[in-house]
Amino acid sequence: MRKKFTFIIATPPYDKTGAFTAARVGLTAMMEELPTTIILMEDGVYCGVKGQHSTQFFQVVQVLQDFMEAGGKLLVCGLCIKERGIGAENLIEGAEVIDIHRLVNTMKESDQTVFFGA
Repeated sequence: MRKKFTFIIATPPYDKTGAFTAARVGLTAMMEELPTTIILMEDGVYCGVKGQHSTQFFQVVQVLQDFMEAGGKLLVCGLCIKERGIGAENLIEGAEVIDIHRLVNTMKESDQTVFFGA
């Protein structure tokens, strides 16, 4: 039986390597055909903003795009983006804005949830 994973990223893309590590582990899980969802919340929602091009930091947004291309689900907390002035149109293609009920149900349906935060 394949396990279902959920990773929650709550740190911004340029703060620490936690967001990059979570995205990379999520991508690897998808490559190993393990159903995986990544949820961006709190300052982690900045990881899903399109148009980022850093030359000094890991490219979290690119890893998230690769993750979705491999079949992973990327969910973004709607309240978190609203509180930070980020519109859904500013997120990378394929990211789905969700409410707290969907977040809880996603965690409930997972075999394991891992939180990457401060």
